[in-house]
Amino acid sequence: MNKAKINPNQWKINYFHRQQQIGEKILMDLYSQGLEPAFKEREVKRVTLSKYIEFIGIDTAAKLFDCSPHTVKAWRYGNRQPSTEQAKKIIMASEGKLDFFSIYGPIDEESKDTSEAVE
Repeated sequence: MNKAKINPNQWKINYFHRQQQIGEKILMDLYSQGLEPAFKEREVKRVTLSKYIEFIGIDTAAKLFDCSPHTVKAWRYGNRQPSTEQAKKIIMASEGKLDFFSIYGPIDEESKDTSEAVE
């Protein structure tokens, strides 16, 4: 296979198509249970974890996410990221207002290499 002919965004369409298919199946199951989104008429906008914490406050976020204010501050200012287990709790505690991308950033954003050579 010639890599030069592959569109560099092919992985992205594959990924989001898969997410859509999985999401539709889960939504149909939830709708069949009589559930509806709380704010269906509102436009959906993604908010970052940092902005969410800024909006509700560090102490409130610490209580909501069941962790220390120090941990929330580190997330708020980008010094640390939640573990995957903490991220699951955050998504549930925020009632779905936050998601993977809200917590970790866009999937196509290159991760920052924090390792630097020590002289």
